[in-house]
Amino acid sequence: MTTERVTVTVESNIGEDGPLTVMDTLDQFKDAFELLTAAVAQEAGGEKIKWRLERLSKNSPATVTAVAYSPDPEVIVAPLVYRGKQRFARDLSALRDGEVAPWLKSKSVVAKSLLKRNLNGIGRTAFGFDDDAPMAVLVEKTARASLQAIERAEASAEAEDRSRSEWGSLDAHVARTDTYHGRPAIYIKVRLSGKIIPCILSDELASKEGPTHSWTDAWSGKRVRVKGRIYYDKGGEVSRISAVNLEDILPKRVDLKALRSFDLLEGKNPTEHLDDLWGHSDD
Repeated sequence: MTTERVTVTVESNIGEDGPLTVMDTLDQFKDAFELLTAAVAQEAGGEKIKWRLERLSKNSPATVTAVAYSPDPEVIVAPLVYRGKQRFARDLSALRDGEVAPWLKSKSVVAKSLLKRNLNGIGRTAFGFDDDAPMAVLVEKTARASLQAIERAEASAEAEDRSRSEWGSLDAHVARTDTYHGRPAIYIKVRLSGKIIPCILSDELASKEGPTHSWTDAWSGKRVRVKGRIYYDKGGEVSRISAVNLEDILPKRVDLKALRSFDLLEGKNPTEHLDDLWGHSDD
């Protein structure tokens, strides 16, 4: 069992041997893995997961297989991807019943593009997970119901203005430094939505943080906690933050001597510990 592997199969709307256009097929693969990435990113640390192409078949039906990995050696990939795939399969099933998960709302443009292709040229899109997670399959009927669910959710969100502002804090990763309408700012990536928003710095904060936060932060993806007034758009999503304080979130140093007496498994046997880590039991 390779939990990190995902296979996506795209089939023509006139059957297995039917023709598929290059653009439709490649775009469907791209959107499929973008949605899978968003589902996995809902797990703490899941935003660091990437996909390595393992196999691409041009035969009809067209198939692509990819394996998840992380460039960060501290990220334990398998359990994150396992739970992310379960979320993906569960929420895709709920979507056709009219329930739109928050992470799907944030990726509605991508989701609608994938679903619309499944109504025009593509007849079946299947996600195989190589483990206990159920296969997720889209056919014309389920794609149409899912598309209607997203469109209803969007219409409801447009009717309800949830824009507001409030004081609070956000944990995020630095994407880049720049300006916002002439004001010094850093742009941060919000973990849950993956959205990049401006973080406008006060003059005092800019003079304090300017020498320490530079373009190198963008490459390192430095994690920060931003405090200030948070502004939300009509859909209720964070659109920007006026910061009064900025803190680096640094990994804690580990006292190796203390680990000698530390019970890593907390009294559990290895099987019980792995069941807790993965969130399920193989029994």
